[in-house]
Amino acid sequence: MAQLHPSAVIDPRAELAPDVLVGPLVVIEADVVVGAGSVLNAGTVLLRGSRLAEGCRIGPYAVIGGEPMDTNFRGETSQVVLERGVQVREFTNIHRATGEGQYTRLGEEALVMSHVHVSHNCQVGRGATLVDGVKLAGHCEVGDYAFVSANVGVHQFGRVGAYAIVGGWSGVRQDILPFSMANGNPVKHYRLNRVGLMRRGITGARYEGLERALRAFRRRDWAMLEELAQKSTDVRLMLAFKHSSRRGLAGFAG
Repeated sequence: MAQLHPSAVIDPRAELAPDVLVGPLVVIEADVVVGAGSVLNAGTVLLRGSRLAEGCRIGPYAVIGGEPMDTNFRGETSQVVLERGVQVREFTNIHRATGEGQYTRLGEEALVMSHVHVSHNCQVGRGATLVDGVKLAGHCEVGDYAFVSANVGVHQFGRVGAYAIVGGWSGVRQDILPFSMANGNPVKHYRLNRVGLMRRGITGARYEGLERALRAFRRRDWAMLEELAQKSTDVRLMLAFKHSSRRGLAGFAG
């Protein structure tokens, strides 16, 4: 049976898996779903539209499903979706989406540390990490296994590509290429995210191909990039990321 602290306030219309652990002073509204094995630590608040898959760990004192801070929001039905194994630490807030049927999403095994704000319609990828104090404005995207360091601010519609890392206190006003390392305010590309890529097994010839691609991006050698993309799914991902950019790519340092 679910373990429910007597001080928790739970709407009877909420759906909790039988083995959910609910700590003291937790508040759960109607239209909330919490998956098996999830843990809601002290003071956690799950507002309507929150959808937690199995194995999520939330809080203490995190707020999930708050209304968008968006003048276009008109009270429509929308959601926050936390996929399997997401961790959201203390004093973080994640807002549901603007737009009927739309959602803010955190992918499997994402880690969101303390005092983070994830705004409406954001999409955070599988295994991504948002360190303490990160602020994502509306409609931001953080790719799979990306790492956004402490106190980084990302402009609305801004994107951090898969496997990229952004240094602490950076201001992200333009998009960060997949696989890269970026830093500064305004943020600039420096090199590949070498340590992060090695941890994910991206080494050898694959890593060397990414080095060539990043040099071509620095030189704006689009012909070379097209040639590399014919043989590399990684380079095709980088080019697709560039072509779909709304804010343009951040520049290069030096």
